[in-house]
Amino acid sequence: MPDPFRSEKIANWVSDFCESAGAADLPASIAPLAQPVLEAFLSAACSRRDVGPDEIEQADVRHALLKGLARLNIPSDAKKRVPALVGDFLSALEGQGRLGGGRALGAHARALKTAHAESSREVTAPIRRNYSRLGPNDPCPCGSGRKYKKCCKRMGSR
Repeated sequence: MPDPFRSEKIANWVSDFCESAGAADLPASIAPLAQPVLEAFLSAACSRRDVGPDEIEQADVRHALLKGLARLNIPSDAKKRVPALVGDFLSALEGQGRLGGGRALGAHARALKTAHAESSREVTAPIRRNYSRLGPNDPCPCGSGRKYKKCCKRMGSR
């Protein structure tokens, strides 16, 4: 049964980490974003199977990193550091006795660095036409039998 106070537990765990000595070593690009990023991560990981934060597994970590955090609106230099931040957080949770297997989950999060970078890219696929471009000397598509430049292009109907 899921914990009814899950969001409070998540907020407490994240704030404990952000105020700890381990968070003091965070790079300047990710340090101010650590709390909201980690809360979003842990919420996404828990919501995948509707479990408490102390019951998350590798599949939950993967889902949260690749689906939950990939679309966060944060600077690109900070996005690159998210898997390492999550890995440090999960390892710290095991050190505090809050999450069994946290170091292994942290290593898994760090290993997803490339996949996270690919899923957070905002590049869209190029738009491709399925037909060739109509030239002025091609037959007119209206079916008149005349060249396009002498028919519909001149009339401006196409």
